[in-house]
Amino acid sequence: MKRNKPYFFLVFMFLVLIGVSWFSYQRNQAREAENIEVEFFQSPRFLDTTLVNKMLTQNWNVKSVQEKESLDLSMLEDQLKSIAEIENAEVYMLPQGELSVSITERTPTFMIEADPPLYGDSNGAVFPYVSIEDLNLPVFKSETSSSSLYETASLISKLTNDPFLKLELETLFLEGSTYKMRLKSYPFEVILGNANTLNEKIEKLKVFCAFQNVQDTLSGYEQINLTYSNQVVATTP
Repeated sequence: MKRNKPYFFLVFMFLVLIGVSWFSYQRNQAREAENIEVEFFQSPRFLDTTLVNKMLTQNWNVKSVQEKESLDLSMLEDQLKSIAEIENAEVYMLPQGELSVSITERTPTFMIEADPPLYGDSNGAVFPYVSIEDLNLPVFKSETSSSSLYETASLISKLTNDPFLKLELETLFLEGSTYKMRLKSYPFEVILGNANTLNEKIEKLKVFCAFQNVQDTLSGYEQINLTYSNQVVATTP
């Protein structure tokens, strides 16, 4: 019996060594999962590193018992991209075992009047509205919520590329297939129609507003229509 004791001791030590190694491995995996480096392409407006870390660590906990080489980083990217405020996300595994995340937030270009209100970007993607003091965006209103926003987003981007309308565009309405505008410094409604011959319509509007600034005879108009070729049709109440 005494001769068997060394063998039992060796087996016991072997099992202890395996147990310690396994425990150390699991702890290191969990620790690595918490070391997530989050970088925003621009200063974030809607998200923060804490939120991104929380989402990623929750997903990593499910995978922490696996070899890190088997982690599906594209799956984590897809989950990040499912967040409405994120336009793009790239996930990397650094050589030291840490996770690196690069995030590009969506840039709001207009606000959508809805319940609750939403933001829209230049591609027509929508995401939740939060009040941001330094944002001064045009508001979009529509008779129906089922219309595609891609055309509207493209139109707003083209309108606000003009320095005058970037400052003046307050509200864009869609009634049926007709777009209408309200400006900040002028009391009349502007019938824009569609996006056809948009540059010509913008120039006609700017000329009309310039005359409005210097001639009292152009005051008191309720509506101006830019859809007619080479002319502006103005109506009074």
